[in-house]
Amino acid sequence: MTIWIGIDVSKLHLDAGWLEDGKKVHRKVRNSKKGFAALMAEVPESAHFVMEATGTYYFNLALFLHQADRFVAVVNPAQTKHHIKAELTRSKSDKSDAFSIAKFGEEKSPSGWNPHEREVYELRQLVALDEKLQQKIVQFGNMFEAFVETDYHSEQALKYLQEVTGQLKAQRTKIQKDMAKLADKLFPQQVEILSSIPGVGKASAIKVMAEVGDFGRFDSSRKLVSFSGLSPTLKQSGTSVRSKGHISRMGGCRIRGTLYMCAMNALRCNDQCKAMWNRLHAEGKHGKIIMVAIMAKLLRQMWAVITKNETYQPNLA
Repeated sequence: MTIWIGIDVSKLHLDAGWLEDGKKVHRKVRNSKKGFAALMAEVPESAHFVMEATGTYYFNLALFLHQADRFVAVVNPAQTKHHIKAELTRSKSDKSDAFSIAKFGEEKSPSGWNPHEREVYELRQLVALDEKLQQKIVQFGNMFEAFVETDYHSEQALKYLQEVTGQLKAQRTKIQKDMAKLADKLFPQQVEILSSIPGVGKASAIKVMAEVGDFGRFDSSRKLVSFSGLSPTLKQSGTSVRSKGHISRMGGCRIRGTLYMCAMNALRCNDQCKAMWNRLHAEGKHGKIIMVAIMAKLLRQMWAVITKNETYQPNLA
């Protein structure tokens, strides 16, 4: 019987819990290379590891275990959260969570984790930094407008805001050049194919590729839509619960933000998306619901062109 070791990850420490010969074993080590080695010296040799994808703090341990040829699974925290609730656990601590994650691994047998290429993670960090700089530029622009509208405003403050905004824009230009270089190295053909879809620019194609990575790991476009958190949910029970439902939001928010901007552009130049808007609008659907449907449609188009290795053809049918 496989022994599953649950790891509760935090910035500084790792709590590991597992069952061995019917007894609970718990170890707490530092979240560092020395801590990883200390943990490896105590766990059973053939054990499987399972942990949550908590920010970036899980990555070094997962990579260490992968490089050591140990089985490691990295799961969505929502999965373990619902599992712990189902167990009616009365207490919550790092130690109890570790045992709950181990039990989740034993019962669900999640698939193994494989890292992307190093450059993919570097590209993701550049994308995250680029988006943060864009937010700052918008914030400072709004502040500039607010100050100008005031009769008593500081010319120095306006000057500083313009200088800072200019510096941020210059930095963003450099970052976007580095993003393009990495994308050209990692997946130049895929970016070109995605950019052929009306509404999807090169910058958006790079961001989608950075988040999705290998489109081939999804058997269908439906699974890709689910991965991105765009799948609709349904809540109905008896005669009293009749929720309209929302998207699951179980995927990363960054890809949904990119798809939203693509959908806005697609309403101007993508005939299939414009037809979808007109049809759903005529049916009385809310604008937000239509936008989500267009985002999902674009994602399905992306999956289709990438998996077929063909540029977008609007009249293919």
